[in-house]
Amino acid sequence: MRWTTAFQIGKLNLFFKVVAWFKDSARTRGYSSRVIPTSLHVIFLDYDNIVDERLKEELAFLQDLFEIGNFYVLATSEYGRHAVCIDALTLKEVKEIVDFSSCDLAFKKAPMINEFRTWILRYDKKGDRPSPKYAYTVESPYEGQNPQSIGHKIFLENMFGIKIPELKNPIGEEAIEIQEYNTWSKILLKDLEKEVKVKKT
Repeated sequence: MRWTTAFQIGKLNLFFKVVAWFKDSARTRGYSSRVIPTSLHVIFLDYDNIVDERLKEELAFLQDLFEIGNFYVLATSEYGRHAVCIDALTLKEVKEIVDFSSCDLAFKKAPMINEFRTWILRYDKKGDRPSPKYAYTVESPYEGQNPQSIGHKIFLENMFGIKIPELKNPIGEEAIEIQEYNTWSKILLKDLEKEVKVKKT
């Protein structure tokens, strides 16, 4: 919708132009960074527009700088990527890594806005977009050095078919938190948090 008007005040001609558009809201589901039942989090990074060569360089740099484990990368679109490291760190430590990255600015603020104080990554369809698909792993020499989330390992293996090495420092439950949200208000959650247990079959 476009609306333009003009009027004159003395010798001044004033023009106003308003452009508005309406975005369909589509319900989708995402998984939380929180490691149940702790206050620790795994590392989530969300990139809407990045080439893989650049992403691989950045993830390897973050691994060396912060001494963190493997990143598992999922494709959300042609140039959209999610990167997940299942190392379980404090919110402060994860926030430092997320802030140091070049991931989307809005995503960096998620725990400060999300009522459950977590980062969320989509695993379900989003409107006409399909579910994310596993793309590749960026391996790290620091794999297994930090505590690692049991629940996120099981979820990534079952949901995306990712082969994750046996955990050297497992922590948490065989469960993760799931949240439903509207895609246009991704981190302004209004639905009750849902907890699902994901077990190997």
